[in-house]
Amino acid sequence: MMRIGRYSHARIEKLIVGFALAFVFLSGWIGIAAAQMPSMPQIPQPAPMPQPAPMPSVPDINPGDSGQQGSQGNNGQPNVGRDDGGQRSRYQNAGFIGGWCAQGDRTKQTSISYNGAFYNLTNESGDTSIGNLQGNNRIQADRWQFVTGTLTNNGKQIQWSNGTFWARCPAGGGGQGRLSLNGNWYPNGNRSMQCSIQQHKGNLTLQNETGQRATGSLRSRRQISTNWSGTKITGTVNSDGNRIDWSNGTYWVRYRLY
Repeated sequence: MMRIGRYSHARIEKLIVGFALAFVFLSGWIGIAAAQMPSMPQIPQPAPMPQPAPMPSVPDINPGDSGQQGSQGNNGQPNVGRDDGGQRSRYQNAGFIGGWCAQGDRTKQTSISYNGAFYNLTNESGDTSIGNLQGNNRIQADRWQFVTGTLTNNGKQIQWSNGTFWARCPAGGGGQGRLSLNGNWYPNGNRSMQCSIQQHKGNLTLQNETGQRATGSLRSRRQISTNWSGTKITGTVNSDGNRIDWSNGTYWVRYRLY
């Protein structure tokens, strides 16, 4: 029994060694075979989807670059009052500027002047409105519910769309002799600033609110011609002699009757 057990033990050791050698041999062979095997081709990856091109940025639109007159300037601000000369000529020559009488009544004084951008209208109650020229012989008063007036009767009347009319104020009625313009006047009705006129027969000496002086003359009972250091400005005196509408769009008034 002892011999058999020793024999069996030795044989088992030989078997283990044999298995170990076989395992080593087999492992080496597998490694060589694996090295000799061709590599598996890589699976191609799909190409990336093309991305859309970025949208071009939209430039800021500057209304002032449009080249249109009187809308907005290069800094985006409205060009209020800008005048190219053509508009001034149209407004001044349209026949609206001067003194008027509502319904032809000389006790209801009205007036229209031009400030370089639009008309200034004043009715018999002292209410004012901006006026814009519509065509050659029509005016629109924006602040009076956009009522429109049409110049008729050879420029002597304005027929308003609300059924009323203004007429050039009639002469007479205490207007005998030469009109006297002597005294203090107020530019655009502003009592905090003062102008003056000194009259000797038909010759005038004027001084504005800044102290600038000018000479002038009465061309007719209602028309004044002045010279302000080489700049000629004409004025139209209303029927009661208490308002002068100047051709540069301003006006003077006085608050007492002469």
